[in-house]
Amino acid sequence: MKYLSLIRWLALMCVCLAAATSVLAQLPTAREVLDRSIKEMGGREAFLKLTSQVAKGRFEMPAQGLTGSVELSAAKPSKLLLTIEMGPIGKVSSGFDGESAWIINPGMGPMLMEGKMRDQMVAQADFFAALHESSQFASMTTIGKTNFDGQDCLELKLVRKNGDEIREYYDVKTGLARGTFAKVESPLGAVLTTTFLSEYKKFGDIRFPTRVSQKMSGMEQVMTFQTVEFNQVPESKFVLPKEIQTLVAQKKALKK
Repeated sequence: MKYLSLIRWLALMCVCLAAATSVLAQLPTAREVLDRSIKEMGGREAFLKLTSQVAKGRFEMPAQGLTGSVELSAAKPSKLLLTIEMGPIGKVSSGFDGESAWIINPGMGPMLMEGKMRDQMVAQADFFAALHESSQFASMTTIGKTNFDGQDCLELKLVRKNGDEIREYYDVKTGLARGTFAKVESPLGAVLTTTFLSEYKKFGDIRFPTRVSQKMSGMEQVMTFQTVEFNQVPESKFVLPKEIQTLVAQKKALKK
C-alpha cells in the first residue's frame, strides 16, 4: 500500500511539473518582453539618436500636502541631475557627472554617495538604461503573469552583475513598463520602493511615462512631467555644485 501511495504521489508530481513547464513555455522570455517595450516606446534606433533629455514638471507628496517643481536632466553616456524645488523647505538635488555621485538635502547637507548607493546611482545614470542591455545583467527571468497597479502584467526578475535585484512589470496589452519593485539605498538606509509608471505621451519619437509615483515606508511622492525635450542639454548642466566639488577635493586629498 505504501508503495502504491508513493507511485500515485510521483504521478501527481509529474502532472504538476508538466503543467508548470507548459505554463512557463507559454510565457515570453524576459528579453522578448523588454524588446517589445522598447519597440512600443519608439524603438531602439530612436533611442540611439538621442544625446540628452530634460523633463520638467510638478512634484507632490500628497499626504503631507507638499507641492513643488521637478527637473530631470540626463546625457549620454551616464550623466544625471535631479532637482526638486519645495518652496520654503528648499531644494533637494542629486546627480552623477560620470565620476562622482552626490546628493544635497536641506536637512542633511551635501554628501558623496558611496558603496551600493553609488552603484544604484550609476545604474540610474546610464542614458540608455531603458534598452536593458543584456551585458548589464547576470540574469533576466520572466516570473509569470500578475496584477500590478490594477493591470495584467508580466513580472520580470532582473539581477545586475553586482547582485542587485529588481522586479519590473510590463503591461500585457500595451507592452509598456508599468512599474518596478526594488530595494533602494538612501542616506537613511535601504528602503523597499515600489514605482508606478503611467500616462505615457509621445515626445518626438519617444513615448515617455509622464506620471511617476513612488511609494516607500508609508509615504508617496509623485512626479508629473509636462514637458520633455531631447538633445538640448548643455554639458555645463552637470558641473558639480561647489559644495560637492569641495567634498571631492577633500576625498582626493585623503587618498594622497
